[in-house]
Amino acid sequence: MAVSPTNRRTTLTLPASTLDTAKRLASKRKVHVSVVVNEALEEGLRQKLALERAENFVQRMSQAFAALTEDELLLVNGIHLTEKKVRRGR
Repeated sequence: MAVSPTNRRTTLTLPASTLDTAKRLASKRKVHVSVVVNEALEEGLRQKLALERAENFVQRMSQAFAALTEDELLLVNGIHLTEKKVRRGR
């Protein structure tokens, strides 16, 4: 298998069960093990980066709104609660 200019060869140490699973999937799909490992690694990294971005967003929003009162936070969230007027019997 030729290595393209955008690919790099490296050595990975994987648990035997992980390698066995990758080999099974590669055989079933009739592709090289490196294709299966690359796809799994890319998907895992995408998920981790998405989680990191979400955590950073929540942290930034928490910091941005930290000084607001509870009523101000409700307004930011688009919810404004007013006191319910109670009707007394006639």
